[in-house]
Amino acid sequence: MEQTYSDGSVAQPQPDAFKLRKSVVNLGNAYMRLAAPDRRKVLCLLDNFLLGKAGPASTWDRWSKDEMKSCYLKLQPISQKMANDLRRWASELLKTGRHDRFAVGVLKDELQEREWTGITSVRP
Repeated sequence: MEQTYSDGSVAQPQPDAFKLRKSVVNLGNAYMRLAAPDRRKVLCLLDNFLLGKAGPASTWDRWSKDEMKSCYLKLQPISQKMANDLRRWASELLKTGRHDRFAVGVLKDELQEREWTGITSVRP
């Protein structure tokens, strides 16, 4: 039997924190293996994704599967591994319903922090 809230709605599945964290770590590792020009391209892609196609978007707006697929396809020529890791990360967020632009911003910040601090590899 599924757990319900007091208002009768069905509870959403909680994110598998380990899988989500593992996908972020894998993305970070793939990012750090890229050359500096490719890192800038990745950050530019994530910036474009954050802004949305129709102009500035709210950080709480949800992104669609089509938008993520477009980002995935643009990332493939830069790094196939990073594109696959981004797809896995997005899949985990879609399962939980937390697929908003804020999550992409947090991911971008984490990638930049890795670059600034020089962290090259972290195990989940």
